Amino acid sequence: MPIRTLQPSRRETAEIIYKMQYRSYQIEADLIDFQDLPPLKESVETIQNSNETFLGYFKDDELVGVVSYKDENEEIDIYRMMVDPDHFRKGIADCLLTYLKKQYPDHTFIVHTGSKNTPAVNLYKKHGFDTVDEVEVAPNIYISQMKT
Repeated sequence: MPIRTLQPSRRETAEIIYKMQYRSYQIEADLIDFQDLPPLKESVETIQNSNETFLGYFKDDELVGVVSYKDENEEIDIYRMMVDPDHFRKGIADCLLTYLKKQYPDHTFIVHTGSKNTPAVNLYKKHGFDTVDEVEVAPNIYISQMKT
């Protein structure tokens, strides 16, 4: 199985996640024209101290995708969804989301993403998410809250 639970409290694991997160979210920041995304401000220590559950997608023992979430009151709140940019458009985020939804079939899912991040919005719509709110976080920069 290419998807495994990660232990981000281990520094080596957190460093790998951090590098992927920075590269992945930098592309989103460029896409939505907003360089102030919270994931770009995090550190290895932030990831190590997170109380999220992390799942990783592996290809030939290399971590190439990560989703993190919290399970609270029958609701899965997705905090991070990232794929190494060298592995974009290979269905990795789709696999991670499919796996996560199968683990919690009776839960509601919620996620926030840049409204102009068309690939992410389309991924979530494909998995039954609807936009329930949009928040302007900076002039002309909107974040969509999506829910199943």
